[in-house]
Amino acid sequence: MAQPSNLYDKFDLKGDREDLTDKIYNTSPTETPVTTGFGRTKATNTYHEWQRDALASANKDNALIDGDDFAAEAQVATERIGNHCQIFSKRPAVSRRANLVKKAGRGAESAYLKAKAMLEIKRDIEAAVLSNNAAVAGNSSTASKLGGLGVQVYTNISSGAGGSTAAHTSGAPTTAPTAGTNRAFTETLLKTVIQSAYTNSGEIPRQVVMSPSHKTTFSGFAGIATNRYQVGKKEQARIIGGADIYMSDFGELEIVPHYIMAGSNTVFLCNPEYADLAFLDGFRTEEMGKGGDSDRVLITADVTLAVRAEKSFAKIADLSA
Repeated sequence: MAQPSNLYDKFDLKGDREDLTDKIYNTSPTETPVTTGFGRTKATNTYHEWQRDALASANKDNALIDGDDFAAEAQVATERIGNHCQIFSKRPAVSRRANLVKKAGRGAESAYLKAKAMLEIKRDIEAAVLSNNAAVAGNSSTASKLGGLGVQVYTNISSGAGGSTAAHTSGAPTTAPTAGTNRAFTETLLKTVIQSAYTNSGEIPRQVVMSPSHKTTFSGFAGIATNRYQVGKKEQARIIGGADIYMSDFGELEIVPHYIMAGSNTVFLCNPEYADLAFLDGFRTEEMGKGGDSDRVLITADVTLAVRAEKSFAKIADLSA
């Protein structure tokens, strides 16, 4: 088949208008399920501190002789620990023309980039919290960093052969974990750290945060709360291929698969009641001085992670993906 002679078709046309939808579709995930559940508090210095204490072990033989002389018992001081604030930042710069020209899906380009940068900083904070980053005090040539959950949780842990996490009972957690040999994620590992958390704190973590691949493995564990769904007579039956709640011997735990942890070899068990984000100041947007024919803006969040009672947290490290 061939076109008739001298047919004026679409490919000869000049001046046809573009067909561009007046909307921008952001396909990146923006949820921050871990830090969203943590408390918010105010930091008044770049090094945020708190104190921890613990009761003496229960003593079944605590018995005083009638009329016995008083003898003072040795006391254990509180632990004074802390974490360094980290400045998270984004620095967009937009030319005058880029702001002025008519665009699809947004008005001023600078406003759009500011909103986008805020979401990116929130995700960066979440990633730092879920990391093994050791705390860094910082100086005039080195940026300070907050210590993540990987270094703040050290009591209720399961590590592969050769792996360990240093305990810190004073100061900031400045020692990164030692990597061990990776092994498969099993229900036995999960049960072990849950029991450890209950034994050491009297509570269990409320969230189990893991990579998408470990969530797939977890859904095959025997202790899931349910693997069937009740449907009405006129509804089509549903197959449940995953699990959102784990019923342990000590209570229920919410299972949270996390896109940021894709590729991670650690599973964190969190108790949001005992963790805070301490902000030196909140999210700030500050216009910078003019740099030629452009507008520049600095967006920051100065914050640290405070795990107030690390014995109510747990982690399983050194897992195969």
